[in-house]
Amino acid sequence: MDIRERLLTALTWGEPDRVPLTIYEHDLSRGDKERVLREHGVGLVTRLPAHTVGRRQVEVNTREYWENGRRLLRRTLRTPVGEVWQSLDPEGPYHSFQPWIKEHFIKSPDDYRVMEFVLRDEVYHDNFNAIREAQRRLGGDGLVYVRLGKSPMQEMLYQMLGIEQFAVDFAFRRDLFDSLYHTMCERYEELYDFAVSSPVEIILMGDNITGDVVGEPRFRQYVAPVYKRIKERLAKTGKLLAVHMDGRLKPLLRAIADAEVDIVEALTPPPMGTVSVAEAREAWPSKALWLNFTGSLFIAPPEEVEEHTRQLLTEAGSKRGFAIGVTEAAPMEALERSLAVIARVLNDY
Repeated sequence: MDIRERLLTALTWGEPDRVPLTIYEHDLSRGDKERVLREHGVGLVTRLPAHTVGRRQVEVNTREYWENGRRLLRRTLRTPVGEVWQSLDPEGPYHSFQPWIKEHFIKSPDDYRVMEFVLRDEVYHDNFNAIREAQRRLGGDGLVYVRLGKSPMQEMLYQMLGIEQFAVDFAFRRDLFDSLYHTMCERYEELYDFAVSSPVEIILMGDNITGDVVGEPRFRQYVAPVYKRIKERLAKTGKLLAVHMDGRLKPLLRAIADAEVDIVEALTPPPMGTVSVAEAREAWPSKALWLNFTGSLFIAPPEEVEEHTRQLLTEAGSKRGFAIGVTEAAPMEALERSLAVIARVLNDY
C-alpha cells in the first residue's frame, strides 16, 4: 500500500498493512532527513479550503509595526458601518505557519454589527482546481483533504473574541452573541456545500475542541448541530467528516459519542490530553481515531518515545479505525528524531 491507500483504508475501518503515520505538510522541513522519514512511511497531509473568499464592500488593510522588539501585524476590516481590527504575531511557536492572535476583532458591542456586515459581504468561489493540483503533486505520498475552518461558535471563540470576551459576552450579551452565531450559520451553509462537492474523501472541521472551555451544554447546543448538518449533506457521497479535537476531552466524553462525526482527528493522549486511546475506543467505538502524537514526548529520550508508541498501539487494539498523526509544531531536530522512532515501531508492529 502507498501512504494514501494505507490511511484511507485505516480510517474506513479496513485492514491496512500497518498503522499510518502522518504529519501536516508544512510542519516537516524539506531535506535529506525528511526524505528518509518519508521512505520509512511518514505521510504528508495537505489541508486546503474548498472555497476562496471575495468581498464586495469590505476593505482589508494589514499594517506592520514593532513592539518590544517583535514584528507584529495589525489587520483592519473597514466597512460602511464601521471597522474592526486584530493584532497578530506572525511568528507562532517554532515558526508555525499560523500567527498568534494578540488582540481579537470584537472588543465592544458595536463590533458585532461590523462583523455581521463583513460576513454578509463575503462572496465565495470554489477552490477545486487548487485541490486537484495538490492531489496530482502529492500522489500516493499522503492525503489532500478539505479543511473547513471552525464551526461558528468555535470561530467566534478563537478568531473573533478570545476566551475572556467570549465568556463575558456569552453571559451578558447573549443577544449579540447569538445574532452573530446565527449569521455565521446562515453564511457557512454555502461553504458546506462547496466542501461536500469538492474532490476529496475527507472533510475536516478544524474546531480545536477542548472540553473545559466549550463545556458539554454549549457543545450540544451550538457545535454538535453543525456537525449534524454537514453529515446530512454527506449522506450517500462516501465522504467522511473529521473534527480536530486536540484538547482536554474528558468533560465531553458522552457528547462526542453522540455527535455525528466519523473521525476524531488530533485526539491527544495523556499526559497532555485527558482521554486515553483505550478510553476513546471504549467511549466512541464507531469513530475512527487519527491521533495527535503526544507533543511533550518529542523532546523525550528515544526509549520513552518508543515505549509511548507501543502503549498507544496496545490501547488501540487494532489497525482498523486508527492512525497516528503529528498536528502540533515542535523543535525540528526533536521532531525528526522522534518521528524516526515512531516510524520504526509502526513498521515493526
